[in-house]
Amino acid sequence: MKFQGGVKEAAKMLAGLSRSAREKVLELISKKDPVMAETLHKSMYTFEDLQFLTPMMMIELMRSIKIPDMGLALRIATPALKDAVMKNSPRGMRQEMEEILIGPPQLASKVEEAQERIMTVVREKIDKGELIINKDSSETYV
Repeated sequence: MKFQGGVKEAAKMLAGLSRSAREKVLELISKKDPVMAETLHKSMYTFEDLQFLTPMMMIELMRSIKIPDMGLALRIATPALKDAVMKNSPRGMRQEMEEILIGPPQLASKVEEAQERIMTVVREKIDKGELIINKDSSETYV
């Protein structure tokens, strides 16, 4: 069997580790290759992974970001992510995001920049243990 690895596969494995184990591995990698450690850290979670946040975590995230950024970022999101964000957002925030979504066309680079600003906040919150991306829906957080 041929190894089908790379940064994405390594990032998936890191994302599955406990926070302390993940920090240790990234620290070790950083000593030898700081650029690779940063690349892995950024690749562990994607914008689309936000659909796996619990409703309470989504609300917490929405309080920590600029709502226009989320509206802009959702322009190229999957229907599943758009639905998850919209149904877990207060009415005022939802209306603001909808106005941006149906507004005039935007440059793709602006949308990607908005996604990266959101993901910077998401990664910080994950590192602090304030957010958990649960892709395995058979597990419940209590």
